[in-house]
Amino acid sequence: MQGRALATLTLALLPASPALAADSATVTLVTPIVYGTHLPGLGEPAARLAKLIKVRSGGSLVLDLKEPGEATKPQEILDKVGGGSVDAGFATANYWAAKIPAAALFAGFPFGPDGKTYRDWFETGNGSRLYQEMYDHAGVQVHVMPCAFGGAEAGGWFAKEIKTPDDIKGLRMRIFGLGGRVMSKLGATTVLVPGGSLVKAFEKGDIDAAELYTPAVDREQGLQSKVKLIYVPGWHQPETVLELLINKDRWNGLSAAQRSVIGGACHTILDETLGEEAKLQADALADLAAKDKVRIAEWPHDVLAALRTAWTEVAKDEGEQDYFFKTVLDDIEKFRAKAKSASGTEGPEATAPATPQAAPAPRATP
Repeated sequence: MQGRALATLTLALLPASPALAADSATVTLVTPIVYGTHLPGLGEPAARLAKLIKVRSGGSLVLDLKEPGEATKPQEILDKVGGGSVDAGFATANYWAAKIPAAALFAGFPFGPDGKTYRDWFETGNGSRLYQEMYDHAGVQVHVMPCAFGGAEAGGWFAKEIKTPDDIKGLRMRIFGLGGRVMSKLGATTVLVPGGSLVKAFEKGDIDAAELYTPAVDREQGLQSKVKLIYVPGWHQPETVLELLINKDRWNGLSAAQRSVIGGACHTILDETLGEEAKLQADALADLAAKDKVRIAEWPHDVLAALRTAWTEVAKDEGEQDYFFKTVLDDIEKFRAKAKSASGTEGPEATAPATPQAAPAPRATP
């Protein structure tokens, strides 16, 4: 064991490989990011990736991270990377789902895979091939790599209890994308409210519920000061996949060694965050319950069943409108079925952050 430890230490202290050393000029990739690097789980992995690439390249490769809104708005990242006005971007594909419907399937979607299944699909299934194929078919000139897991979202913050599917009718909820369409199927009204305005929206009674980010990030937004009920699991997004996009010409212009460093670093961060995120979100829920007196409740079985049925209808509609959406979803579900038969249950009910065991918290109040 001691010899192995010394060998590991020696490898860590070695300089960059000769192949990288041969690339004498430092390569800098200007990289706007969707989430600020101060945000646990969602933004921090970008900073970790940049540091790892710099270390492994001996300083010859640099991701010059640009915080959200620093010359590039989050929703502009894909177009700017594809057009070559920036070199790379660190994002989540849900941002592009309005123009590329299948993008949501690579980012986290209703009743979708957990992180482990996503990783296995990327590495041993058709995931990575279909991911690149999606952007190629859309005519977007980017090279894509899944690069981190941001964690499972909670099921949302609620100003009133949801006991039956009928309680969703007329609910005014801040929720977007495929999850919003599912809620609409059950009679909810989706409301567009910026994340920074949610506390005020709850105070004024403009909304009854809201989904935002993961519990670890939600707690930083201060919603617990006005809302005291969270439902789990986050059926609408059981995992968040973060991607590294690099302009295709820029990627092709890198040496094989440089591409290997970037790909290897993404693989490392993907594995590291897979192991960290469940605990990060569970700890955040535990703090919300114990320190902020937020009640963490599980969705009633019949409500979750109704949401799943509605998702089946939404997915069918989406697949009929976009063949690639159906192609990707069918492939994911076949892979999940095989994984489930081999290793047991997998899905949002099994992968949501654990409900903290704490003393009964106050009932929901606006």
